[in-house]
Amino acid sequence: MRREKGIHILLDLEGIEEKILDDSLYLNNLIDKVVKESGLKSFGTLYHKFVPQGFTSVTLLSASHISIHTWPEYGYIAADIFACEEPEKAVKAADILIRELKPKKVKKIIRRRGYIFTGYIVADRDGVSHRED
Repeated sequence: MRREKGIHILLDLEGIEEKILDDSLYLNNLIDKVVKESGLKSFGTLYHKFVPQGFTSVTLLSASHISIHTWPEYGYIAADIFACEEPEKAVKAADILIRELKPKKVKKIIRRRGYIFTGYIVADRDGVSHRED
């Protein structure tokens, strides 16, 4: 049986103003806005500002993550939104990011994530695995 465990949105956004893709304060505020307006719950964000340019961040969500990576010199951002619960919130988060960054070109891939459940695999005390249905 297939069990869906979430939605994964991959964004490639091009044609964004170089200045904002290198502005760590703007991008951190934008991530906060995306999380708040979409209804997702954040446990915090880690980020790094590259020299001479570029920015990357990962926001840990209660049910997964948001990551962004910028290449200001190309006007490009790669964003990744994965949410294990309430897929509509992940879609809303992607839409807010696109709205605020105003890219000239958008590539959005949405994948359902999950696994095929075929029973349990357990290991005995000797580390030997076997299936239990």
